Amino acid sequence: MAQAVTDKKLVERKKESSVFKEWRFVLLFATTAVSSFSVSFFMISTNWYVVNYLGLEAMLGFVMFASSVPRLIFMLLGGVIADRMSKPWIMFISDFTKGILLVGVLGLFTFDVLSIWVLIGLALMFGILDAFFYPASNSLLPSTVKPEQLTRANSVISMTNHSSQIVGPLLAGVLLTTGGYGLVFGVTAAALLLAGLIDIILKRSVSKAAADKMNEEPAVAAGKRLSVVASMKEGLAYVKNKSFLLALMASTVFLNLFFTGPLMVGLPLYATTVLSGSAVTYSFLNGGISAGMLVGTLIIGVLNIQKKRGLISVIGILFLAMAFLFFSLSAAFWLSMVMIILIGMAVGIINVPLAAVIQKHTDKEYLGRVMSLVSFSSMGLVPVSYLMTSLLLGLHVSVSAIMTVSAACLMVVSLVIMMKAKALRTVD
Repeated sequence: MAQAVTDKKLVERKKESSVFKEWRFVLLFATTAVSSFSVSFFMISTNWYVVNYLGLEAMLGFVMFASSVPRLIFMLLGGVIADRMSKPWIMFISDFTKGILLVGVLGLFTFDVLSIWVLIGLALMFGILDAFFYPASNSLLPSTVKPEQLTRANSVISMTNHSSQIVGPLLAGVLLTTGGYGLVFGVTAAALLLAGLIDIILKRSVSKAAADKMNEEPAVAAGKRLSVVASMKEGLAYVKNKSFLLALMASTVFLNLFFTGPLMVGLPLYATTVLSGSAVTYSFLNGGISAGMLVGTLIIGVLNIQKKRGLISVIGILFLAMAFLFFSLSAAFWLSMVMIILIGMAVGIINVPLAAVIQKHTDKEYLGRVMSLVSFSSMGLVPVSYLMTSLLLGLHVSVSAIMTVSAACLMVVSLVIMMKAKALRTVD
């Protein structure tokens, strides 16, 4: 009898864990898949266009810099807007506008007038749109599933992103060698417009009662806060009272300084100079990162971890530093692929538990601003990282040397986090 009761509870628990029974989550899943697929195509094609077609590898960091700076500047405002407006509508505006911009890029490429300055301007616009898109999409997720499903839901969304990024770079590399940049730009534009259409369906699927429930508390709070600046200050005050959020934000600032720029800016050059490869080599390395992220998030999602999520993420940070160091010292394609996959696994193991922790311990009326503040801290030194990497490349410092020194610094930072960030280690 006791066994039957236990089995019944297990079955009920299994049923509750099915996030795909929630229609709004299914729509969020769909728009995430299409949008992330298009972004992976865009990144590969644009990066390779700058390095290979224009022959301006030292300018690649400036393109990324142009994207990251407006994203950083407008991220806090994006969090405030996400707490006050329809989140699916914000997502639609972002996706649809990107699609229209890429239609214009396709036209410029067709007439052979697509210059580096156009790409920098495009990156600037994408950065502004992303600053509003990500706080909206990240803060929308908790309202589409039950609280006990947050870890699994975050894992599914992350796996969706990473799966698209595995397929995207590989297909983009093949299409670039067979159909050229025009085909890739066209497919990317179409995918973004499709994502915008799904965003509209997602917005309409939210019933009036559900919408009122989602926005009731923010609307009341908005009545008390008469200005955007005051709303930002309130969000900052809220974060200051959460010690694990402060520890997380401080950690991500330095992690991204020593990791994001050297890897993202250096990877195309690493593929060509260290591995003597081509666009396909570069796409395989990008696909390797995404494959690793997919494995990492899959592990976290299957386990549906509820306890010691902070400790797991801290261990993941140390593992990331070690994998990056070995990657920087590798000169063989097979070893580089192994290390890049391990780097991706570490990123997945770090990000998913932390996202669930933030969503669980944050009041709904503050969630948009908190997510934007966390993103703001993680991106704080990313533009500096991009710029420093580009400047070093411009001074003819080898990409291997840049990555090795950065990996060593990342090791030091990860050890400091392990020893000093107690609030981050102990949070569930």
